[in-house]
This record gives sequence, structure tokens and C-alpha cells, in this order.
Amino acid sequence: MNSHQITRGNMLEALASPTAISACVNLASRPESVKAARDFVAYQLACWGHPDLEYAATLVCSELVTNAVRHANPDASTGECMVALTLVPGEALITQVADPNPAPPIPKASFSDTLAEHGRGLSIVTQLTAHWSASPRPDGRGKVISAYLLIADRLPGQLAPEALARSHAPGPMACDASGRALHGRAP
Repeated sequence: MNSHQITRGNMLEALASPTAISACVNLASRPESVKAARDFVAYQLACWGHPDLEYAATLVCSELVTNAVRHANPDASTGECMVALTLVPGEALITQVADPNPAPPIPKASFSDTLAEHGRGLSIVTQLTAHWSASPRPDGRGKVISAYLLIADRLPGQLAPEALARSHAPGPMACDASGRALHGRAP
């Protein structure tokens, strides 16, 4: 599938795939949550046997969480953002960041604006993903930004053997036998 042909419909179809596996984490709307999100993504991809996706996925997630934290509603002192990863083996990794601010993201700068200190996040997301979109949260309290990264190095439905064999690993989260993150500390 050519990246120019990816649509929101493709992303929704991938999310509903019976082979899709997901993991998520809730984070406070604080600057230190950006690092926690990167760590979550890197660890989860290692659990699923996809360290090859770490660079692009952590950068995309980092940019989306940074936007969520930077543009959090000021009156929402207890605001949270949720980071969700969905892997459709052999097809895509979908990164989603949900936050309580309903305002849609607006790209502000391009790569040609080399002196800009802010505003490049969505340009980076656009460069690294086949498609990204924003939509209202199902509960009506904010928005969800979804980014679709294509993968094609494995047959559909096939996880890396090391992901299936791994029951836990050191780090902030442990994985169960299917490669899903357990929400808690590794033993």
C-alpha cells in the first residue's frame, strides 16, 4: 500500500483487526511525561519484537505528547494524556495520544523555518508517518491524535519469536507471554 493511499479508514480498519495487539499508559500532563511516553514506546516495541520501529515511533509519540502537555487546558490541573500503541503485525503500528483539550492541532512551522523553537512537531509526524489525523474522543472530552506507521517486514499475524517467548524484561513495565505490556513494575 502506497503511503499516499493511506486514509483514516485504513487506520480505523487496522485498529479493528483481529490480529491487532494494544497497550496503553495514562500520563499526567507534565513535561516529564514526554520521557515516560518515549520509555513506554521503546519498551513495548521491544516486548513485541519490533525495536526496528523504536526511532520513528518514539519520535512521533514524543512530539504528540509534547503537544498534549504544551497545549493542555490551563484549568485542568489534573489533566492526563493517554498513550496507546496498536500493532497490526506485518502492517502498521498506530500511535495514539488522547488529551482533554478539544482544540485540533494546527501545524505552525515547516522545516524551512530553521530558527523556530517550537511548531515543528506535526511536520515531523507528517514526515515519519503514512497518515495522521485528529478526532474527538469518544467520550467527548478532548481529542485523539492518531499516527499510522507502515511496517512490512513480517507476514501478517506473525510476531517476532523473541516477542512470543518473552514473559518479562527489566524496565518500567513487564510483558505477558503474548507480548502485551503489563501495567505495573517488572518483577
